Amino acid sequence: MAARLLFALIFSLALVGGGYWWGSNATDNAWQAKHAKALEAERAETAKETKRADQAAANYLTEHLDQEDRYAALNATYQDLRRRVPLVVPGPVVVVTRSESPGPDSPGPDERSAPATAVDSSPVLTLAAVRMWNGALIGTDQATGACGPAGATEGSDAACAQGSGLTLNDAWANHAANAKACAADRQRYQHLIDYLNGK
Repeated sequence: MAARLLFALIFSLALVGGGYWWGSNATDNAWQAKHAKALEAERAETAKETKRADQAAANYLTEHLDQEDRYAALNATYQDLRRRVPLVVPGPVVVVTRSESPGPDSPGPDERSAPATAVDSSPVLTLAAVRMWNGALIGTDQATGACGPAGATEGSDAACAQGSGLTLNDAWANHAANAKACAADRQRYQHLIDYLNGK
């Protein structure tokens, strides 16, 4: 009887131990399968992001090289244009003359002998200068007024040498606005880069 009880106890313990081992093994297998599935999903997501990053880098490189080529071609065109055409021409001279005879109610001496005076003769940018300025901003050569782009008719040099009506003050104001816009862009891009880098 004692042997039977001992056998029953050992059998019960073996069943409990076997059940525990089987349950533990099944749990480990389920966890490993779940973990393997999660790893596979992570690998797929990483591969997708790597492919997207590689494509973005390739697009940037292509566009950057294209831009470098365009600006090199623009520089060659504009250097040639600068050899032929001035960037500034004398501004219009407005002559103010004094009246030939004073009015009956005008006090003071007779001004008939007073010399004429010139007012505002600031240099004026030529159409060529404006064309080069705009080309540098947008990256392509385009006509400005009668000053046609590269390869235009032969009389275009005379047209490019004409005054545009814009002064150096106008150019400086435009430069200041462009510099401010570039500084704002740099600041926004730096914040975006810092955000993306997790800083």
